[in-house]
Amino acid sequence: MAKAVPTESRSNRLQRTTPSPRRGLVRNFEDIVGELRKVIWPSWGELRTMTFVVIVTVIVVSVLLGLIDYLLTQTLVKVEFPKIV
Repeated sequence: MAKAVPTESRSNRLQRTTPSPRRGLVRNFEDIVGELRKVIWPSWGELRTMTFVVIVTVIVVSVLLGLIDYLLTQTLVKVEFPKIV
């Protein structure tokens, strides 16, 4: 059987070089700025509307959780500690 003979010498291989940390950091910030330029930012009106929706949602959920907590607390107090007459 014939053996395959490599035609390229080993000196043609790419040698890995580690980039300097500074260049990597600069490239990362360039990438971040590039991605932020692609973002479609909301207008001030949209921002106010979305902020209002978030605040109202937080208030409603807080009230509902508080009501559920109060009802469960009162129910458990009556079940575990009944008044003895």
